[in-house]
Amino acid sequence: MRHDDLDDVEDIGLLRFEGEDYPTRLIAFDLPEISGKHLISVDSLDVALMTKDGCYVSEEARAVDEKIFVYVPDKMIDAEENTLIQYVKEMVA
Repeated sequence: MRHDDLDDVEDIGLLRFEGEDYPTRLIAFDLPEISGKHLISVDSLDVALMTKDGCYVSEEARAVDEKIFVYVPDKMIDAEENTLIQYVKEMVA
């Protein structure tokens, strides 16, 4: 998803998929490896989008996945922004 596509996305929100709401966060990164605003969500959404074989459950699932920059453990989504940035930085390093 392009950065300008995220202009109207709430910093903290919910994404509905197959009747379930999953939390999202819009985080502004300013790191050498990552810059700009990126949408993150929780691992449980990632699991809901995929089959056990690693395929998308639907085209809608593919579209949702393409919006998400990275998935974090469900318990981390409410962490301070700096904690999330550090976690993502370690994941991409």
